[in-house]
Amino acid sequence: MKIDKIECKKLEMPYTKPLVTATNNFTVARGLLVTVTTNGGVEGYGYADLFSRSGETPETAAHVIETVLKAKALGRELEDLGSIRAQMDHALTGHPRAKSTLEGALYDALARSYHMPLSVLLGGKCRSEIKVIKMVSVGDPEAMAAEAKALADEGLALKLKVSGRIDKDLPRVAAVRKAVGDDVFIKIDANEAYDAKTAIRLAKALADLGVEVFEQPVPRDQFDALWEVKKHSPIKIEADQSCRNFADAQVLIKNRMIDSINTGIPKVGSIGEVRRIAELCEANGIRCALSNTAGSVVGDAAALHLAASTPGISPLCELGEFEVITGDPFFGLAVTNGTLSVPEGEGLGVNLRGF
Repeated sequence: MKIDKIECKKLEMPYTKPLVTATNNFTVARGLLVTVTTNGGVEGYGYADLFSRSGETPETAAHVIETVLKAKALGRELEDLGSIRAQMDHALTGHPRAKSTLEGALYDALARSYHMPLSVLLGGKCRSEIKVIKMVSVGDPEAMAAEAKALADEGLALKLKVSGRIDKDLPRVAAVRKAVGDDVFIKIDANEAYDAKTAIRLAKALADLGVEVFEQPVPRDQFDALWEVKKHSPIKIEADQSCRNFADAQVLIKNRMIDSINTGIPKVGSIGEVRRIAELCEANGIRCALSNTAGSVVGDAAALHLAASTPGISPLCELGEFEVITGDPFFGLAVTNGTLSVPEGEGLGVNLRGF
């Protein structure tokens, strides 16, 4: 089938409760929805969350799709997706979230045109569900503990956002651990807010609280600082913003700067790039997990199909944040007993409301 139409639509979906991190205060999930329509009437959908700190916005993503990327796909056969993607990269450097949005819609349309789930198109499932980690916003220790307890009671693992102030963050984590007990998985995410020496101090204190992972303790480009934290930390150190592509992953892994990598399709720009990173991690004994900020279930469905069909991706991922927003025009995913099950319908397996 030929690609007949490509349309962009900005989505704004309010949070039910603000998500506060060391670098952001999210009250509305802003993203871009791309719809690809074939000459046979098949539609495919792609979505990425877009915010200024990611380097892209809904406006910039829509602009580059309309003015540069669309021309590489219109009139082409869906089956030429690999060639289309290569031409997109040749025509435009950077803009991973814009590229991933269009590519996601093409993948969805291709899988739908063959009447199969995306996970089958990607090679078949190695698992049917993913255990979910949910984020807890920066706040007062008591509020964070109450939120964490409610999530843990639903069978969810926890990711605590912290502020970059050790005197404030340690009481937050301690309150959460006391509230949820010793058996609940906890990681913390500093979103680049610490310097190396303070991060090491915090990591040593976190070990006593049973925290398993410390995500992105230092600014993204400070690889030497990240290595220093890893060298002296008694708990696992994870890269997020420091791993923007496969080349970053190579440097991080070759130099043993991290214990794990937290990535995602919009972050690195394509399903293929995530798979390359996951395979590199698997070959080197490094954990690789996927994450997503709150947005349409379209984005989470793509990540879920990818995680289900890629052995090197952890069965424990940070998905399901679509539950904390309202106004999503799509449905078809739900977190149940702390897990997300892979949809069995065609393509992404999610549907536009009203259809």
